[in-house]
Amino acid sequence: MEPGPERRGTNPANHPQHSGAPPEAAGPCRRRRRRRLLGRGFLIALACLLLLNVAAAVRERGPAAVAAVGGGLSTGLSWLGDALPGANEVKVYRAGPVRWLANRIKGEVRIGLQVGHLDAAAQPDELESLRYSTGAHHAGLNEVDINAAVVEALAARMRARGAVVDVLPATIPPRYRADLVLSVHADSNLDGTRSGYKSAHYWPARNPNEAWLKVTVDRAVLIATGLADDDVNVSSNMLQYYAFNHRRFKHAVARGTPALLVELGYLSNATDRSWLQAPDDLAAALEVGVVTYLRSIGRVSQAW
Repeated sequence: MEPGPERRGTNPANHPQHSGAPPEAAGPCRRRRRRRLLGRGFLIALACLLLLNVAAAVRERGPAAVAAVGGGLSTGLSWLGDALPGANEVKVYRAGPVRWLANRIKGEVRIGLQVGHLDAAAQPDELESLRYSTGAHHAGLNEVDINAAVVEALAARMRARGAVVDVLPATIPPRYRADLVLSVHADSNLDGTRSGYKSAHYWPARNPNEAWLKVTVDRAVLIATGLADDDVNVSSNMLQYYAFNHRRFKHAVARGTPALLVELGYLSNATDRSWLQAPDDLAAALEVGVVTYLRSIGRVSQAW
């Protein structure tokens, strides 16, 4: 057979199996390259995170940050020392761009306000036992009317700030989602001396933000009204409120949505009743608590 043209691939010296390096050497080489790539990726991600935090600090400190850069090393270090958490006060830094992006993804602020006992007769079959739960009555006043007046006033205040507000009846839409939900109620008791405000989220808390929502709303209402803290009379029905019981009922607030039930006072107490008949004052107090909560979690700006 006549010899054909020379083929490079057929030269045993050029074939990997015939090279001087043993076959086992290829594996460690690939692993080393992979580790180098991962290391470089980690350094790049770390640099991006540092840049985001520096950008957030510059944005918050403004001219002071620029002065630190142009004022020499000692001035810059001094500024950085002042900027460290715990230097003069407790600070919580949140990367501005990340927070901005998260809020854009979430869209408009949405708040659900439930009028306690409204249209109870229309409850679905899974909640048929609550169709006759029409709320408290005393001295010619109906709890559901008080609840509706407070919700209407609070909804107007929150809409004026740019929030989307859903006014909800006793029946919650299935797996309802929002930035937060307030269920507004009033109480009554045979003991006319019993007085005060109380609230409850579902127990155990369904998400990390529910306890903080309770703190901010409770603080705002108690300061604004001067009502007593009636926490000792929080009932099991409040702690296991049907509208927050997403495991048992389809018509309930979604687990990830912070939800709070507020009892704004006793219709059966003269002092509480004077507050309950001033719905806009109660709405103003609730507004302070809601806005404080939204600002503290970075959902809205401090100027909102």
